[in-house]
Amino acid sequence: MIRFSSFLKEEDEVQPQNTRSAKHYFDIDETLFAHDHSKLRVHVRDPNGNKIQTLTNQEFNSHELPKGHSYDFSEFRSSDVFQQSASPIRSMIAKMKAMKKNGADVEMLTARADLDDKNKFGQFMNKYGIDITPGSGIHVRRAGNMAGKPADTKAAHVADAIQRDDHSEVHLYDDSIDNINGMLKLKKQFPDVTFHGHHVQHDPETGGVNITRYSK
Repeated sequence: MIRFSSFLKEEDEVQPQNTRSAKHYFDIDETLFAHDHSKLRVHVRDPNGNKIQTLTNQEFNSHELPKGHSYDFSEFRSSDVFQQSASPIRSMIAKMKAMKKNGADVEMLTARADLDDKNKFGQFMNKYGIDITPGSGIHVRRAGNMAGKPADTKAAHVADAIQRDDHSEVHLYDDSIDNINGMLKLKKQFPDVTFHGHHVQHDPETGGVNITRYSK
């Protein structure tokens, strides 16, 4: 396990000319922002629309949906709920911003779909110095706009970017090992691309962050 401080120093020293063909993706929930899970949940509804189960975003990443059932993402699509539940993981936010400042190609890649108030979400991000202005800020890729498990939809976004922009190296910072493994499996499809999965583990009691790196 490699501690966060080592990675922060390493990435801060990256120069723009070394990152032209590299892509760096940061998950949002539990990677950049921790959440009060009593306020932010995914609900499972049966074929009659009855709520039968409630999941945290981390539980959702590996949940198997029973046949005929559906997910209720209403809380995850609410900008108000995001603001009420989210607390910044400041070291990870600082890392992402430092990489962007040093010229790295950085985007956020979330399992969420579009939120109901883009301006309100942008204002909240600005509160922590994260600019998501189109064209100049850090773009937010929303894998939740595609049907499927987060590991599959995030991998699909990464694959599209490789084909479109000819990246030779991809980094994913994510709290879900399933999402990281989904991205690493792309090595079979893109043998000439180097993939780095950075498993982010945040301790809400101490605020500390540990990052474990997996590469293919």
